[in-house]
Amino acid sequence: MDKFMNLKQSEFHNLYNIILTKIENYLDHLSYENDLDYEINHQIMTISFSKKSKIIISKQEFLKQIWLATKKNGYHFSYKNNNWICNRNKINFWDILKESFYLQGGIKLKI
Repeated sequence: MDKFMNLKQSEFHNLYNIILTKIENYLDHLSYENDLDYEINHQIMTISFSKKSKIIISKQEFLKQIWLATKKNGYHFSYKNNNWICNRNKINFWDILKESFYLQGGIKLKI
């Protein structure tokens, strides 16, 4: 059984909140230099780029997954070996987020 299934609900919420906080802190500094905006509503983060493109980050509590919706694709991440790993392509959350920011907004993230 994967480690993510052993996560307690409170651990999952804490890990998800850490990701949202890290992204939010980074975007607060980044948005001054770039044409993007973000909002968090009911623990769903929506990042909007100038070309009306969006990235949406949410959680799937029952499966204890983080979901990332981009212009290119939708991704589901499970917590494995202290990283959020995509179930389909085995790439970590941060690498896919960085690629999506570049493809959708021409922004090189340094998270």
